[in-house]
Amino acid sequence: MKKWLEKQIVFNGTLRVFAFFAKRKNFTKITYWATQKAAHLNLFLNKPKSASNPESLAKSWQNMMPPDGQKFFKITKVTTDTAYTEIHLHCPLRGTGQVEACYKLMNYDRTLMKAIGGELIVLESQSNSGNNHCKLAIRRKGESIDDLIPAHHKK
Repeated sequence: MKKWLEKQIVFNGTLRVFAFFAKRKNFTKITYWATQKAAHLNLFLNKPKSASNPESLAKSWQNMMPPDGQKFFKITKVTTDTAYTEIHLHCPLRGTGQVEACYKLMNYDRTLMKAIGGELIVLESQSNSGNNHCKLAIRRKGESIDDLIPAHHKK
C-alpha cells in the first residue's frame, strides 16, 4: 500500500482532485481538510525527523515527495536562514490566475513543514507567474518571514 501511495502518478492524480476543490470558494474548508489529512498520511508513512536548519528542512521536504518524482522537487539555493526550492510539476492551476487556490493547495506542503519544524512560503506560483514551475522558500518555524512576500499577496 505504501509503495502505491508514494507513486508520482498517485500524487499527480491527488493534486488534480485537490485543485478542482481549491478553485471553488465553496470548497475552501474541504480543501484545507483534505490537504491536511493527506499531509498527515504522508507524515505517518514516512516518519520524518524534525530538522534544525534550512538545508535539512528542504531535504526532508524533498524526501517526503514521491521517490519516483524527486526530479520535480529541486533545492536551488540555501542561505544561512532560507532554503529556496522549486516544483517543476505541471500544476493543474498553471495559467489560471487563481493564486488563492494555489495557497489552499499548498496547505499540504505547509502542513508537512510545520510538522518537522519549518515554514514554507510560495514565492511564485505557476497559477499566475507565467513560469512552468513554482518557487518556494523554507525557513525554521518561528523565524521572521517578513522579507518573503507570498505569491498570493503580490498584486
